[in-house]
Amino acid sequence: MRKKEKRERKKQDKGIVDFMMVTNHFFHALKEWIAEMDDPRNQSYITYTQADLSYMAILKNVCGQHSMREMEENFNKETCIDTLCIMSGNPDLKEMPHYDTLNYYLEKLTPDCLSDLRKKMVTSLIRGKQFNRGRLLGKYWRIILNGTGLFYFREKHCDNCLCTTKKLDNGKTMKLYYHKVLEAKIVLSDNVVISLGTEFIENENEDVSRQDCETNAAKRLLKRMKKEYPRLPICIQGDALYATEPIMKLCREEYHWEYLFTQKDTRQKKLDEGFEWIKRGEDATRQMGLCKEKGSAFYANHVEELAGKTEVMNVFEYEYKEKDKKGKVQSIRFQWISSLEITNRNLEEMILAGRGRWKIENEGFNNQKNGIYRIEHLNSRNCNAMKNHYLLTQISDILMQLYLAWNPYIKELKQSIKNTSSGLLESFRRLTVTQEDVSYIFRYTTVYLG
Repeated sequence: MRKKEKRERKKQDKGIVDFMMVTNHFFHALKEWIAEMDDPRNQSYITYTQADLSYMAILKNVCGQHSMREMEENFNKETCIDTLCIMSGNPDLKEMPHYDTLNYYLEKLTPDCLSDLRKKMVTSLIRGKQFNRGRLLGKYWRIILNGTGLFYFREKHCDNCLCTTKKLDNGKTMKLYYHKVLEAKIVLSDNVVISLGTEFIENENEDVSRQDCETNAAKRLLKRMKKEYPRLPICIQGDALYATEPIMKLCREEYHWEYLFTQKDTRQKKLDEGFEWIKRGEDATRQMGLCKEKGSAFYANHVEELAGKTEVMNVFEYEYKEKDKKGKVQSIRFQWISSLEITNRNLEEMILAGRGRWKIENEGFNNQKNGIYRIEHLNSRNCNAMKNHYLLTQISDILMQLYLAWNPYIKELKQSIKNTSSGLLESFRRLTVTQEDVSYIFRYTTVYLG
């Protein structure tokens, strides 16, 4: 496509109007859901509705505004006020809220409210059945667990801080205080992977004898997921950290879910040795020419006895060869444990699902940290506000991913997510939303995702 053609094609992109249309299509009751949250403010002194503040925070994220001050400067336009007025449904909105007003609201709001809002959004997408084709083996929704660090401090930030010791170049050590989070992301399709649940990894107080960890946070998160989605058929995915009998037992016996975890010899040494022994015999099944690399795969079902375990362990691995930058051929190998029985028919799908965890982990948090959201940026030092800012980012990401999956111009123009975000900001600042645009946003239409 030539430059002139790209310019002409880009003129058809309505920017923020299209974003509002996609949001309304998938979540037409979003304003009502926000209004149903318990407002912690004194109702006698309220100028802005919860929808005003929530939508402004969402726009901050999707428009790539990394700091509250940057948002304050760029959103101070008449067109921004008019557009926010339409989004929030507040005809009395006369001015954009100040970022201190937003932070005050988020300091008081309980994070459970935003978690419940996200639950309504995810439930709506699942019930819509538009993403049913993305289920594993046509039945199981893939839920991927992944933890990451959020904020780091040289001095103690709060009583809930985790603490570690860092060795300096001069041989001395120093204490480092930080906050972590564990995410459960549901795979709706290859290009739509959204947040389903969040568990903040933090100490109950500063006097705990043993710090909170990702494994304990996972147990809390799984328990809450079962309560919120009691009948959802789930396959839990994660790295080798979760490939332990306690987590497997929770999934299979208590919650009646399936699991698919990365296997490493450092985590399950006896299992790895037993599988290597099986591969040399006749009990392992081998297939060639799988996936786009045309690699080879082995699998063996019910090898738990070799590892001295009681939980179901079906092991499979995939190996292929590729050339590095220097032209040297190297072998790449992956191995997984699953409660799902492996067959010749489902082997390739299981391999793609296992490899997808790594891709999603890489692109998920990496995009949120280094892309348009910058989740490591501290928008408030208040603990409650920090959590709410993070949850609003996950809600924003749901809307942004649906917009990106729908937008017909991104693939044609090979447009990056940063340029797409910049385009949303530009249209939000400059575009006057007409009555014709409002009819386009709220009319009944069919949305096709790429």
